[in-house]
Amino acid sequence: MGFENGKLVRVTLRASSGTQEQVNTFHYDLEDGQDTTANDPQSLADAFRDDVRPQIATLFRPSWTLDPVVVVEEKDPLAPLAARGSWNSGAAIAGTGAGSAELLPSFVSPVVALKSDHIGRRFNGRLWLMGNPDEGWQNGGGWTASILAAFATIVNAIPKEPDLGPPLSNATAKWCVYSRTQRAANLDPYASAITSTIIRPVAHSLRRRATY
Repeated sequence: MGFENGKLVRVTLRASSGTQEQVNTFHYDLEDGQDTTANDPQSLADAFRDDVRPQIATLFRPSWTLDPVVVVEEKDPLAPLAARGSWNSGAAIAGTGAGSAELLPSFVSPVVALKSDHIGRRFNGRLWLMGNPDEGWQNGGGWTASILAAFATIVNAIPKEPDLGPPLSNATAKWCVYSRTQRAANLDPYASAITSTIIRPVAHSLRRRATY
């Protein structure tokens, strides 16, 4: 696991418009292996800058700003005072979406289920995709085929093993579901590699994002 032989890092994508903000986070278990080239978190930040953030920007109108990508090492509950590194990539960019229909309530969001090989809530997660959903995105409460295709493009752009990791190295970099509960109890596993994703075809409610 990353805390023992590498790094457990969090990638943050943040978008804002005035007092409104939305954030997506992604966890990666970077295992460096032995006698090999170690993972470079900067390359992870750069991959999100080049491949993911431009796709996310298509879900936002130009009045929104997407911040530079930020990667930080997670705070280890078993070593809370340990030094943690951080890496940034890119400059702020504006949203590129061309939507003109009436916006849906801000708590309506697309959801991607994140599945690992383990059973239970601690080992599987959900990604509430950022964006400005509007009436043109949905039909009868379900996302249209074109917007589902846009969601799929974003999910497919998220770096996964073996997309990451140094060449000619046995180091690995895995997108994962991180369970702080498991880590605080020192239980294995606490970082479960994501093996599949499921884009939910209907609109979901995220009650804590009622910001409009």
